Amino acid sequence: MNRFQRAQELFAATVDLPPDERARVLRARAGDDALARDVEALVAASADPIPALDRDASALLDQLRDEPPPEQLCGLSFGSYKIEDHISSGGMAHVYRATRASAGARRRVALKVLRPELAGERLHEHFQRERETLAALEHEHIVSFIDAGALPDGRPFLAMEYVEGVTLARWGPGVEERARIELFLKVLAAVQYAHRMLVVHRDLKPSNVLVTAQGAPKLLDFGVAALLAGEGGAPGVRAPLTPAYASPEQLRGEPVTTASDLYSLGVLLHELLTGALPDADEASGRAGLSHDLLAISKKARALDPARRYQSADELAHDLRRYLAHEPIAAADSSWLHRARLFARRHRFPVTVAAAVVAATITGWIGSELDRRHAEREATHGWGAHSEAKLAARVFERWIVERAAHDLESSTRATDFLERAIREDARDHPEAELLLRLTLAELYLARGERERAARHVERARALARSTRGVGELERARVLELSGRVEA
Repeated sequence: MNRFQRAQELFAATVDLPPDERARVLRARAGDDALARDVEALVAASADPIPALDRDASALLDQLRDEPPPEQLCGLSFGSYKIEDHISSGGMAHVYRATRASAGARRRVALKVLRPELAGERLHEHFQRERETLAALEHEHIVSFIDAGALPDGRPFLAMEYVEGVTLARWGPGVEERARIELFLKVLAAVQYAHRMLVVHRDLKPSNVLVTAQGAPKLLDFGVAALLAGEGGAPGVRAPLTPAYASPEQLRGEPVTTASDLYSLGVLLHELLTGALPDADEASGRAGLSHDLLAISKKARALDPARRYQSADELAHDLRRYLAHEPIAAADSSWLHRARLFARRHRFPVTVAAAVVAATITGWIGSELDRRHAEREATHGWGAHSEAKLAARVFERWIVERAAHDLESSTRATDFLERAIREDARDHPEAELLLRLTLAELYLARGERERAARHVERARALARSTRGVGELERARVLELSGRVEA
């Protein structure tokens, strides 16, 4: 891709972003200060505060010149509303703090007043049809949609729950990783709820997630994009989106589904955890994420919607497994990786035991027996693997001594080792023998003789048929056989 093509691509991805978000995207993706400056110049030269409208340029200039300043509405009273302060402005609307009187009670609301050129009878009718659906979204982490109507001059407005808070981008820096993930899980719960109600957000980004002083997220503008682009909406008006967070199918103008929200959530998660937007050429270390978190983020952001998580709940499930140090669905975990996760889940003596046996098995599997020492190994057993043999005995002492005092830990350890036999040691008889001897010790310590006997019987067969098993290991098999039969 030449420089001109890169500039075109970056221009398309950033032209609709607020200045601070645009600068962040360009820093992450341009890789060239001069290119970033060129794109900024292009954006400035082609600035159109309402790019989604198809109209004559001179008419646009007339409308912009005639549009009153947003502060002019402050103090206006109409119907049950009184506008107090101007909060912010965007390409589609101005946002105000207002009060709403209803049934004798006054409530503070956020009033989103759409720009004059979005006014129109068909849009108002569409708002009214959709109002009940959006008002039915009652979730603690979704800002409530309250009302839709028009100002006395005909400009349409949306009334939303007013929330005091900071945007997700401002809240995240300095917050411990686990707390950020736990807050994101609340965001996912809100998205999953809305999807069950057949409402898609379409524009999930940090500025549409507020975090209150109590640390609770609140999602803004749920369904507003659908209001603006739904069937029966104003001609020429498309759903607002933010290119850096929009899915590929949104950018292509294709129908939007819940999968589009999942893509945006993947970008949002990556930025929340790293402080930067995803890079096209990602590696876990370079991205500032662990292997598992990067795998989760990338699965949510798959270019093909079918390869993404199929629901916000699926994404949340993987994140919870990550927090619990359990294997995730988004990545194919190696045996060693699963062993490490097991060790992190159980920080007590059994953890040490599991880590030791994991190191023993992976060390054994990772290095084949040296043919030059075959005779010595056949005579003495394990030969060059004396360190593995020592580790195995230490493992047995650690876990067996504590099994009687911590049944839950012992049960988890046996489940872990049984799975290791099924999934990882089937083609490695030396490692299988080691695991079965250890399991026999565990089950005997718990008084489960039948299970212990099954492993001893298999260990006896392995001791007879496996090259490299020495007299000491055969003696261990005989000892355990006697204890099982006693």
